[in-house]
Amino acid sequence: MARKNKMSQPRPKLSREQLSVIFRNHDGDGDGRLSATELTEAFRYIGAFLPSYRAHHALRYTDSDRDGFIGEKDFESLVNYTEKRHYTIV
Repeated sequence: MARKNKMSQPRPKLSREQLSVIFRNHDGDGDGRLSATELTEAFRYIGAFLPSYRAHHALRYTDSDRDGFIGEKDFESLVNYTEKRHYTIV
């Protein structure tokens, strides 16, 4: 009898809505934007490998005005960036 490997079953991918809620919930100071620290915690929460690296890379990729924060106008780009990396529900 063959063993079933739990890791062989695909896990559901996080939806855009789930990613959006996760990022918005990590705006710790409630200023409507995500700092590198808040972004790192969000990536840690979704199980990213090397969350600090992923956060800084996401910040460089999505911060359109280069102010060091993900603001409301950058938010859609952040969700797009993260969605392309296929994070799954852990």
